[in-house]
This record gives sequence, C-alpha cells and structure tokens, in this order.
Amino acid sequence: MRIGLTALLLLLMNPISWAADTNQQTQALVAAAMLGEVMRVNDLLAQGVDANSTNPSGRSALHIAAFNGNLQTVKALLAAGADAGLADSRGSTPIIEASAFGHLEVVRLLLQRGADVNAADQAGNTPLALSNRGKHTLVSALLSEMGAVEVAAKDEKKE
Repeated sequence: MRIGLTALLLLLMNPISWAADTNQQTQALVAAAMLGEVMRVNDLLAQGVDANSTNPSGRSALHIAAFNGNLQTVKALLAAGADAGLADSRGSTPIIEASAFGHLEVVRLLLQRGADVNAADQAGNTPLALSNRGKHTLVSALLSEMGAVEVAAKDEKKE
C-alpha cells in the first residue's frame, strides 16, 4: 500500500507528467482517427481520453475522421460525446471538413447530431460553398435541404 500511495503522491505533485500523458493520449486518439482505426479509438475512449481533446492546431479526432470520411470513427467519437460543432484554430468544424470532401454519410450524421449547416470558418467558407466548389452534388443537395445557404467566402468577396 505504501508504494501505491507514494506513486499517487508523486503524480499529484507533478502535473507536468499528467500533461505529457494527456498529450500522448490525445496524439494517439488523433492518429487512430486519421488511420481509421475505430477499435483503437474505442479503446482510447474507454480509457478516458477526452473525445474533444485537440492537437496544437485545435483539430480534434472528429475533425480528422470527418476529413477522411471515416463514418465508423465519427460514430464512435460522437457516441463518446465529441462535439459536432467544435471549431479548430481556423474556425473549421467537422461538417465543413466532411462537406469539402463529399463525405455524404458523415455530413448526414453530423447534421443529425446538431452540427450547424451554415457554420463558417475564418475565411467565410461554409459547408455548402465548399461542397459546391468540390462538385459534391449529393452533399450539396442534402445541405440545401437542411437549410444551408451559400455565402461568398471572404476571399471571393475581395475579387
């Protein structure tokens, strides 16, 4: 019991090691999401890794999974409490990522979980604008059906 208590006291007195562990766990979760390793994602979430933890640029595992169109990973993260509207350091949300790359089922799921159909990043890009730009007609149709409106991005307004 004494060794366990000593280890606990050392952990409590050294928050830097906790931060390092948390950072490693976040990196592992983001990497697993990037690789589409849904079993690894589920394992990390079961170990208590925060589903909304982010990398240094503010991108969460959900951003990465949505970007890659990995529906099963997106489902796992949302089931664990990931925020469908979480914005990264550029203001991009998972629905913006999924729409830009035409991931229809991911977009549909994010909308079902409350993602803002008219979310805009710092450049003014919306899910519908990026979907239209990528010629993802099925995604654009879904977004329009759900009330999306296209607004010119800030860069396009300058021209």
